[in-house]
Amino acid sequence: MTVEMILAAVIGGAIGLAELVARYRDKPFAALLSPGGLLFVFINASASIVALIAVTASGWTFGLPLTTPPANITVVRVLVAAIGSAAVLRMSFGPASPGTIGTGPVALLGGVLRLADGELARKRALSRLSRDDLAGLSYARDHAALAELCCHLMREFDLAEAQRLGGLAAELSHRDDLTDADKLDCWGLELTRLVGERALRQAARRLRDRPRDEPPKPEPAEEPAEPKPDPEHTAQIPPPRSPVAKTSRLAASSNGRTERRTFSDA
Repeated sequence: MTVEMILAAVIGGAIGLAELVARYRDKPFAALLSPGGLLFVFINASASIVALIAVTASGWTFGLPLTTPPANITVVRVLVAAIGSAAVLRMSFGPASPGTIGTGPVALLGGVLRLADGELARKRALSRLSRDDLAGLSYARDHAALAELCCHLMREFDLAEAQRLGGLAAELSHRDDLTDADKLDCWGLELTRLVGERALRQAARRLRDRPRDEPPKPEPAEEPAEPKPDPEHTAQIPPPRSPVAKTSRLAASSNGRTERRTFSDA
């Protein structure tokens, strides 16, 4: 029975370890060696042992024929106990309504994971702030290139992570209460969580050593030249006529007739 319990504990602990590695991709070993990580693996391993004891004491054979060798039944019990206990621990019970947080065994694992999150966040912050790997870079100039380079280092990039990066970039760009160095530190911490410190350090070194092309200076605007008169067109324009004096029929004449006078004489 001892060997079966050890096998069940190994399988259950491996399931918990795989979940930790998938959750903390930048520092899997640090996550495992943290108090929260060790407690998470211990809970999964202990649940597998308890499930194996319950299955063995109940004498369950899971529908196997009576002629099945005892060793095969033991293997099936170990697998069912390890996988079944992991499934039970991740069950959630709650009302079937949107936006409602369920309760159950998953709440225990969620609390342990939050404990590991806080521990790793403190370690990551101390490690990140102890050295300036992004020295010589600027957030306004290099944050897009740095993010693209780090994202392409990963074989698969989750859409949710891309949306998270885009939202963070938009938020930092509109923050007027933070300096460029502060924005760069926040951006570097987020990229560290995705690709790790070593990958971020290499990406920053590549961008830092890359020559920067100066933006081209704008050329002075040329003043529009005055249009030259066309001699042929000028020759076709007839000369202006002399003004014709317009007379008024209301002026009196000495001969008893109306005298025509111009309006200028009036």
